[in-house]
Amino acid sequence: MKEYLKKISGTLVPVLMLGLVTVACKKEVDSLEPMRMFTPAGAIQSVSGEKQVKLTWNPSLYTTASSGVTYTVEVAADTLFATPVLLTVQTDTSGVVFTDDQLDARVNYYARIRSNALGERPESKPVVSNRFRIRGEQIFEAMFDSDVIENAVILKWRESPGLTRIVLTPTAPAGNPIEVPLTEADVQARQILIEGLRPSTAYTAEIFRNNSSKGTRNFTTKAASFAGEVIDLTGITNRPSVLQDTLPQIPSGSTVLLKRGTRYTISSTTNLDRSVTIMSANSFNPELAEIYFTSNFNFVEGSQIDSVVFKSVAMRSDNYSSRYVMNVNKPFTIGKIKFESCHAEIFRGLVRLTSAGTTVDKFQILNSVVDSLSNYALLTIDNAGVDVKDIVFKNSTFYKIERFMTSKAPSRSILIEHSTFSEVPEGGRYLIDYGSNDVTGGIKVNNSIFGIGKSAGGNRAVSGIRAGSNTLIESGSTHVTSDLVVNSNEIPGVSTYSGSTFDLFRNPRNGDFTLIDNSFQGRNNAGDPRWR
Repeated sequence: MKEYLKKISGTLVPVLMLGLVTVACKKEVDSLEPMRMFTPAGAIQSVSGEKQVKLTWNPSLYTTASSGVTYTVEVAADTLFATPVLLTVQTDTSGVVFTDDQLDARVNYYARIRSNALGERPESKPVVSNRFRIRGEQIFEAMFDSDVIENAVILKWRESPGLTRIVLTPTAPAGNPIEVPLTEADVQARQILIEGLRPSTAYTAEIFRNNSSKGTRNFTTKAASFAGEVIDLTGITNRPSVLQDTLPQIPSGSTVLLKRGTRYTISSTTNLDRSVTIMSANSFNPELAEIYFTSNFNFVEGSQIDSVVFKSVAMRSDNYSSRYVMNVNKPFTIGKIKFESCHAEIFRGLVRLTSAGTTVDKFQILNSVVDSLSNYALLTIDNAGVDVKDIVFKNSTFYKIERFMTSKAPSRSILIEHSTFSEVPEGGRYLIDYGSNDVTGGIKVNNSIFGIGKSAGGNRAVSGIRAGSNTLIESGSTHVTSDLVVNSNEIPGVSTYSGSTFDLFRNPRNGDFTLIDNSFQGRNNAGDPRWR
């Protein structure tokens, strides 16, 4: 028995001691717990809207709605509150709402919340939120691919009175913001065209009413469609001679940009001696820049040039009987002369080459409209010593032209493809006239349409193609209207449409060659594609 009691006493005392310690600790915890747990409980939640953000949290433990507990909420721009507190509010509920009158939209903020002292209880330790923001209004409309080009954007928004400005910020690559004031007309129209942007650049657009942000939109401008040094003349206004003045000063290979809807003059002979592309700058304005000729381009004698390109420009003159785009009386060498997406009218001829020793590797007219030419053609090779090798007329429309092409020298090839002709040439003339000179690689006429000839004193009967006996002339998927009268040198292999020029085209007298006969055999594959 003694041994048994001894055994019990050896275990009982420690157990009793443990119980006493536990009771003592519990009393200490009970006295501290309400104070410690007075801190707002759980994570701070945020719900973001266009104009406000709501923060909520669980109430401090051991409090009730009637206990009188209040909270202090401080807002700063960083989680450590190293920056000054921007806003301080007190609330007697476990939630608070901030509006865009108090905080900027689309900016990250952090809140620090603590329970205020209550009776004998001191204020609690603070709890810091995760970042939150007011989402901000979004009045910008959706954007489409067609709203953005390489140097401009159209921005649209839903009705919102009092708008004052748009800020464009380049983000990739980064750059300085561009501030664009909004006029009352802009606000009423609910859209604006902004030009002068950089190609291949990401922008963020933000629209404001005074200092209040009303929406953002991200977009990226398209890649530039040209290479080499860019000479931008679009910002120079009320100076029609600026193109003529600039061309002798630019580096070879430059692209010269002209402002759409603006006239530039060539008022005296302008001698070219370097590669250049002259084009209308990309814009939402559909009107082409115009080069107005009261003189012409020539070339510096002996110059060797890679290319001269006219792209997306209108060309007109003051004299149907004597003006040219190029009237060249000096020998030169060039890789390419090209007219692309142009409209040329009211000239004696486009290009006339008169000097032996001239070499042109490629002459091209693409995606263009040419009308109202007198008797010196689109291309006149006016000297037996001129060598124009390969000639292409493609995806283009030609009408009211007395002569289409003539040559006193051989060439290597001619291709006419997917093009529309009406009143070309005039009665008694050839469409293409090489005399006895050969086109060694042949003349091909594919997927084209020929309408009525041009009247010469009432005579509309024309001739086809004349060239040396070694020239192969062939055609494919090419059609002539029933009112085209060909006296000689018909193009072999063409098909005759049963109707007239006026049955096939909508308004050929005024340059509208939209196909109106759905039964026409070449409806889907012949003529200038713009009219199908």
